[in-house]
Amino acid sequence: MTCDPSPIACIFFFLYREGFFRYNDANPMENVRIVLNGLFVPFVVAAVAMAVLFVIRGVTFHVFNRWTNHTGAKVNGVIGDSLRTPSIYWCIAIGLYIALELSELPRKYVFVVDRTIYILIVFSATIAFANLAVRAFESYAQRSDINIPATGIVFGVFRATIIVAGVLVILNILGVSIAPLLTALGVGGLAVALALKDTLSNLFAGLYIIASKQVRPGDYIKLNSGEEGVVTDITWRSTTIMSSASNIIIVPNAHVASATITNYELPERQMYVSVQVTAPYTGDLGRIEDITCEVARAVTNGLPGAVPGQEPSVRFHTFGDIGVGFSVNVKIEDSGSLFIVRHHLIKALHKRYAEEGIAIPARNVG
Repeated sequence: MTCDPSPIACIFFFLYREGFFRYNDANPMENVRIVLNGLFVPFVVAAVAMAVLFVIRGVTFHVFNRWTNHTGAKVNGVIGDSLRTPSIYWCIAIGLYIALELSELPRKYVFVVDRTIYILIVFSATIAFANLAVRAFESYAQRSDINIPATGIVFGVFRATIIVAGVLVILNILGVSIAPLLTALGVGGLAVALALKDTLSNLFAGLYIIASKQVRPGDYIKLNSGEEGVVTDITWRSTTIMSSASNIIIVPNAHVASATITNYELPERQMYVSVQVTAPYTGDLGRIEDITCEVARAVTNGLPGAVPGQEPSVRFHTFGDIGVGFSVNVKIEDSGSLFIVRHHLIKALHKRYAEEGIAIPARNVG
């Protein structure tokens, strides 16, 4: 049998050469029937089966999401989100299995399709397990007092570990020896480490920040370079900070690890807010102190976020160019109340000083 320029004839020649059928000169239509029954029909059945399975998948997830929204069960939402992507591979694997059962492929092609099905199942199961494990860990970390913070870098390492285990299983299915591969990766790892020096620096700095527990998601911090706000996440490359103006500040982990940091959440969430004031040299410092404590006491007892009953303090600390500097210190519940308490305290002090005839010198910083 030779191949003529006709595409169909070339296809038949390829199938004949690969052993899909034995050519019958006496009955050419028998060759067509064998190809149709052995390849085309299973292919069509597999395509139809996949289409039906995708429709069933879509309907199932739609009903499952409605039920989850109705019941409000977070566990159901975690399961649904974790299985959404792997279920695509399951539909493909089932379609290929149906095609394999109906076809009459040569042994070498049966082996290829069989291994493909195994790889799809293992890969999808790995993704499903990684998603479930990460979401379960995230939920547990948010509800408990676990010492491991729920950050992007922790989830990434957790997910990567599970996926690497799945890849090793796939390599074992393919008959690939893992030991030489690990040796090759070890040799090439040095070159990769040199090329990705900055990236790896940020990665290990992020792991150090998490392990030290000196900066955690939810903490209000201030760096010596001036950035300040609430830490929202620590990823493999950077630390994300939400400023008081609701802007996102992205700082490389290496910069955070080497910076001088003021963490307003440690050693406890309650903290002091300090307002700097300058009293005139001509004023009665004792009277100014009493008035200031009275105003600060009224603010802390009637303002949400301040600690009621906590006695404020006034401390004179500087003989300045234009007056005597002092600080007003009141205790607040957490860093989230910092700006609002300071705002109301400054307003109340300014109003009372005006009523009492206490003139604040120019260039005072509050």
